[in-house]
Amino acid sequence: MSSIVFDAGPIISLTLNNLLHILPELKLRYNGDFYITREVYRELIEQPLGTKKYKFEAMQILPYIASGTLKIVEHDGVKAVAAGLEHSANRAFSAERNHIRIVHPADMEVVAAALHLSSEAVVFDERTTRTLIEDPIALKNHLARKLHTDVIMDEDKVKDISKQIGHLKVIRSFELVALAFELGFLDKFIAPGEEIYVTGLKSKLLEGALWSIKLSGCSVSQEEIEETLSLLGDKLL
Repeated sequence: MSSIVFDAGPIISLTLNNLLHILPELKLRYNGDFYITREVYRELIEQPLGTKKYKFEAMQILPYIASGTLKIVEHDGVKAVAAGLEHSANRAFSAERNHIRIVHPADMEVVAAALHLSSEAVVFDERTTRTLIEDPIALKNHLARKLHTDVIMDEDKVKDISKQIGHLKVIRSFELVALAFELGFLDKFIAPGEEIYVTGLKSKLLEGALWSIKLSGCSVSQEEIEETLSLLGDKLL
């Protein structure tokens, strides 16, 4: 069966913006499975339940795990593959003779789980892992700009990483929300009669949702938001 593996960030973004309800609806349309890793479960549920600040967020997410909307990957080999990917990725770029740590264990567990499951895609909101998968040279340039220094890329390591994970499609919560809007899953936020008070409700709904996702931590540019609003123009009427 087709599957997609989620990092913690996109699920947190959806939670913060009252958009978790789109997951079961998207899963039904996708006709496949949505997975999280054990480490992502720890980030979403176990750690927050031990805090006062994030406990309520965890309680909002938990029903989607209990219902099977988000399944947990259970396989001992995932951690070993993740450790290998993390080791390679964190030695693939260097500056001033020092390796640059670009990924964390939880990131690579998501990728390793996708490889284990032969998943079609992974869902990441942060830029680094997404760019490592999609365009390592762009990542090198981004690191150079960020660090204000020359960055050296180990081409052999990057070639090996790309051979393992370069086929994966990367989705952001941004794309999930845009698709959910297009399919009508956000219509619940507009009640009958509201158009009397505010014009262009659907346009404002989509723009508000996309900007909220961006401001919650999703790596997406203003240009991408404007382009999406333009592409979905016929849905905004």
